[in-house]
Amino acid sequence: MEADANPAPASAYARLGKPILDRIVGLILAILTLPVVLVLLLMAWVAFGWPPLQRAPRAGRNAGRFNLYRVNTRKDYQTDLRGRHLRLSRLLRSTSLDELPQLWNVVLGHMSLVGPRPLDPAMALQLDDEASIRHSVRPGLTGLWQLRARGDGRHLMDNLSLDLKYVEDMSFWKDLGILARTVPTVFRHRESV
Repeated sequence: MEADANPAPASAYARLGKPILDRIVGLILAILTLPVVLVLLLMAWVAFGWPPLQRAPRAGRNAGRFNLYRVNTRKDYQTDLRGRHLRLSRLLRSTSLDELPQLWNVVLGHMSLVGPRPLDPAMALQLDDEASIRHSVRPGLTGLWQLRARGDGRHLMDNLSLDLKYVEDMSFWKDLGILARTVPTVFRHRESV
């Protein structure tokens, strides 16, 4: 897949409004959540060791690479007998608190608040031309894939179709609707864990 094979989004919202809104709202949320993130990083450091912040390579817009930030929720060695580390990891993952540092990815322009799920670069290279259209926009913290297929084990191609649908229908109102549905979805999954 070539880096510039994906056309730029055509609408004024996609080209101008969305990036500006992402950066402004992302910065406000990143600053507001910074105390929580610092506490989570300290907890991760104590529970899982150094580094408390994971940086995972992901494919971004036009398949460019960036490091996705998240709180470390894994431990390289077996958890203690009481399962304390496992409980913390489950809590952070089920509430999506481990993803709060991704707001800084939004501020830096690597990601959008709403968009296709960020893929591992090796997985992104395997996409056919039709599916690679998802890389014409920045990946998102949340999106149709993240809402509808959260941990349900669906096949990759089923989930990619959700990303393609988002890219085709992207609008301010769709983004607002996805953002509004994200919080209840996270809380619903938290209660089931």
